[in-house]
Amino acid sequence: MENGILTEGQQKDADLIEKLLEKIVKKKGFENICANAEGYETPAKIRRGKDTEEFFIPDVTGEVNGRKSYFELGMKTGDERQLVTKWRLLSTIAQLKHGKLYLAVPRGHMAFTNRILNDYPINAEVVKI
Repeated sequence: MENGILTEGQQKDADLIEKLLEKIVKKKGFENICANAEGYETPAKIRRGKDTEEFFIPDVTGEVNGRKSYFELGMKTGDERQLVTKWRLLSTIAQLKHGKLYLAVPRGHMAFTNRILNDYPINAEVVKI
């Protein structure tokens, strides 16, 4: 697992990423899957801006019909600003590539994820895992 902004801070469980891969990504027929998990190629780092060394690493990326989509675990965090920045960036990039941002939400994190999506302009599809 490579560490980018939030990946380390949230201490995302490899089991949850596997669950995301099995229940959503593979079931929806995505190909060229990259995941921030063992056994997969790590997704490309996305730099936040030209003049910064900050970068984000999506949890999972995949393509279907030539459209690239991004998958993130929607989990509570203490650094809400960084989370919103990451989700907004991934949502924008997904739209540019004619894909979607999917937020896979484990039990106990739905209210937090929905509040973020209601408070900020983030275009994402929420899926329970």
